[in-house]
Amino acid sequence: MRFGWYSVVILLGGLAACGRPTALGPTATTGATAGAAPASSPTHTVLPPTPTILPSPTPEPLALTVNGQPIPLERYERELVRCQAGLAGVGAEVGNCPALVLDSLIEQTVIEQAAAGAGLIVADAEVDFALAQITSELGGPGVLVTWLQTNLYAPDEFRLALQADLLRARLAEQVTAVEATAEQVHAREILVSTAEAAQTLLDQLQAGADFATLALQHSRDLSSRVAGGDLGWFPRGLLTVPEVEEAAFALLPGETSAVVASPLGFHIVQVLERDPARPLSPAAIQSLRAAAYAAWLDARLVEADVVRHVNR
Repeated sequence: MRFGWYSVVILLGGLAACGRPTALGPTATTGATAGAAPASSPTHTVLPPTPTILPSPTPEPLALTVNGQPIPLERYERELVRCQAGLAGVGAEVGNCPALVLDSLIEQTVIEQAAAGAGLIVADAEVDFALAQITSELGGPGVLVTWLQTNLYAPDEFRLALQADLLRARLAEQVTAVEATAEQVHAREILVSTAEAAQTLLDQLQAGADFATLALQHSRDLSSRVAGGDLGWFPRGLLTVPEVEEAAFALLPGETSAVVASPLGFHIVQVLERDPARPLSPAAIQSLRAAAYAAWLDARLVEADVVRHVNR
């Protein structure tokens, strides 16, 4: 215990009133006979108490620090065990779990920080409702308990994880707003392995060959080949091959591109129709929102100040 100056004064006064010597020094008195008045008042030598120095608390071991927010090592280790058990259960390689868990914790922390900055919260009642739905879908409370044990979750820990998922979904809705209509093109393509093969097919098209027939005979794009290369309607940002999308939006209806190279091979693209404000399909809206969310998250991760305290 640490004593302030006031504690020392009280202590000194108390000892003087008791008239007792201390172990720290003698009591000085004078007087020749019993009953004689002392020549002076008793004097006690009292040293101030030595402050008790408490040991500094041992800092909690950390796995990460994300934008100044500490992530405990214990949390990382629990997630690591969960990842390894989950992958091993399906016969998958567990060696990537350390990196996967670290990346997941960084992403989750960045998302939670962004949600807090935006003033987003998930009420307890919402978590209760989601938990009740999960319990019902699994088959009842007993099955949920077994599932939690199998997946190494304490009940409170799972509740926090569920709350984080709901918060992530709410944030995604805010950062991935998509308009109901967009400029779209209706196009088709032929994909082949070599530039020479693509040029030969392009020459045939320019000579009057039927695009759908050539696509059915030669295209390596199995998803569109059976439909004569038809890709359907799509807005910007939807196709997985940006080179094809760029070529399509550079064409007018009825026009055919030159040979377009991509990591998949060599394409010939033809636009059939174009609409400046066509309603998006539910699938297109979902895909655009997913792409927008991925782009938003990538930008936040690039900006994040991350310190890794584990090398795994």
